[in-house]
Order: sequence, then structure tokens, then C-alpha cells
Amino acid sequence: MKSSLSRAPRSNNERAILSLIRQQQSMPKAQIAKALVLSAQAATVNINKLEEDKLLLRDAPVKGRVGQPSVPFRLNPDGAFSFGLKIGRRRFDLILVDLQSTQRASVSVEVHEASVEELKSFLETHIPKLISQLEPELRSHVCGLGVAMPFDIWQWQAASGSATNTLSQWQNFDLKGYLESQFQFPVYISNDNNAACCAELSLGNPNNYSDFLYVYLGAFLGGAVVINHQLLEGKSGNAGAIGSMLNADREQLLSQCSLLSLQSEFDKLQLGISVYELTDSQFTAHNRLVQPWLEKAAEAISIAMHNSLSLLDMQAVIIDSPLPSKALEQLKQLSIAAFSRLDNRGLRSCDVSLGVCGEKAQSIGSAQLALSHHYF
Repeated sequence: MKSSLSRAPRSNNERAILSLIRQQQSMPKAQIAKALVLSAQAATVNINKLEEDKLLLRDAPVKGRVGQPSVPFRLNPDGAFSFGLKIGRRRFDLILVDLQSTQRASVSVEVHEASVEELKSFLETHIPKLISQLEPELRSHVCGLGVAMPFDIWQWQAASGSATNTLSQWQNFDLKGYLESQFQFPVYISNDNNAACCAELSLGNPNNYSDFLYVYLGAFLGGAVVINHQLLEGKSGNAGAIGSMLNADREQLLSQCSLLSLQSEFDKLQLGISVYELTDSQFTAHNRLVQPWLEKAAEAISIAMHNSLSLLDMQAVIIDSPLPSKALEQLKQLSIAAFSRLDNRGLRSCDVSLGVCGEKAQSIGSAQLALSHHYF
């Protein structure tokens, strides 16, 4: 696997071609050249190089009215692979995706509280297993490992109600150094909500919003900001931290809006239900319990929407969560209603829509980190 550590990113033109084809699924050479304002010769040279390196495949020729049939090109799913790792406060998720961002394999485990040693055991068991599921000739095509995790995870000990020092282990742990040494992959680490937003940018956003606030309701409330189709990370990669906004009682929004608080309600009643695997039927069956929590979460999200809209005047708010579809749709409607009850003088309304990746958003987004570094 050492060869993947020294793999150089593609040229700007090659990356533009790969990104365009990913967006359009397949395109002939002439259309690629026109869309990217490349000469026919430049398009041919770059596409031939990508095809030679097995990153592009030719589709069947398409006959037009006149002239020679055009040959569309598409991404070769076996051209590259990337691992994505989500480090949550109660859960580890590991996925392997191909160049088309299709999930090839995944494994998850719930933990009482994320610890360094549990993570090491999880990865050292499962990364070799997932690699072994690839054909031998494809195993060297793994280009890296992306990690999505809460920055300063040790600071969330009080918020999660923990009485142990498990999370404090992370403060002095060189995660990047450990991963690169142990697995010989280049490693890319991102705030978990920025990673989830990257997944929405790459695979979702069907309305093609150029500017939006991304809201992710996970263990705690978090978010990210997109301006001109680009993720705005801020000086420390923590832009969009809407959970840290204050409500009228000067409490952080994450204190009133978290899946951990819903899980606590389930646990008190000994329901044996994981909020990360909640189904529509379970949501309906326990609606009397979930409904007050949804209303409280919607109030917090509406405040985040209001504050963000006053600063950014964005086109939309996109809400995503591991919640099942019925609960997520209800959260959206409750958030819109809560926002309408606020004093909105001087603000322009924006669209509110739902994300497409759900529970896997942070994992999928983390896997995009290595692919984006090398190819897009």
C-alpha cells in the first residue's frame, strides 16, 4: 500500500474533466471540451491520459444525425477507492467507496463512549477485511482514508453527561500519525459536519443551490456553510458551528437539540431502540415520545436559520439527520413553522429542503476527502 502514499493529484485539466463527468455521469469529448473551454487537442490529450490510467471508460458510440458517432466517457468505478471513517461519540462507521462514490463495503459499531483503544481495535480488524473484499489487482487503487470527527472531541464530555475521562484520551492522540503509520494511506481529517456537507455537495443538492446553510442533527446539532458551491471552512475548519449559537436563555443550541437526548428518553423506558436505526414504523409507534423532542429541535434549528440568514442571505437551508424519512419531513415542517413565528423583519425568506445522505452523510463525506484531493 505504500505506493498510494506517494500518488500525485491529477492536473487541473484532468481534475476538471473528472469532476464534469462525475456531475453529468457521461459525456463525449466534444461536449467536454466545450463545457471546459478546452481546445480539441487539449481535451483529447487529457482524456487519453485518464483513459490510459484506467480512470475513464468508453461507452457505446452514440449515432447522431450527421458525422461520426460520438463516444461518451464515464468514470471507471474501479479506477480508485477511498476509505471513509466517521468517529462519533457513540459510534464508529467505516466505508469503502469507488471512484463513482458507490459504496462497496461498510461496517459499523456502537460503543458506550468513543475511546482511542476501541477505535484502534475496530480499524485494525476491519480495514484489512474490507481491503480483502477487493480483487487483488485493485487493492493498490486505494488512494487514502478520510476521517470525519468532532473537532476537540474531548470538550464534549460534559455535554454528553459522561462521568469518565474516556474522551480526554483524544486530546494528546496523534490520530493522523497513527493512521498513516498503521495503514500506509494518506489521511485527511475534517470536521464531521463539514464532511457531511461535502457528501451533500457531491451526491445531493438536487436543486443545485449555490449558497446554503447545511444543518445536520446528529449526536449534537451541527452545520456547515456553502458559498458559491464551495464549502466555507473558516480559519480553523469550524465555520457553520450552529450548535454553539446561543438561544434566548444564553444556552448553546446543541443543549436542546441532540439525538443523545432522544436516546436518553428511549433508554429510560428500556425500549431497546437505537436512534441511529430508528424506522418509520418505530417513529409512528412512539410518536407521543418523539413529537415533543422534534418540536424542541425545530425551535433550535429555527434560531440557527434566523441567525444564519441574517448574516448570509443564503438561498436555502438543507436539513439532514439519521432520523427516518417521516420524522425528518416532520422536523422540516416544524422548523419552517417555528421560523415563521420569529421576528423576521429585514430578512428575505429562503427554501428549506432535506438532505439525501442521512445517517451515512458523515461517512460518505469523509470518503470524498481522499477522492477530492486526488481526482476532483
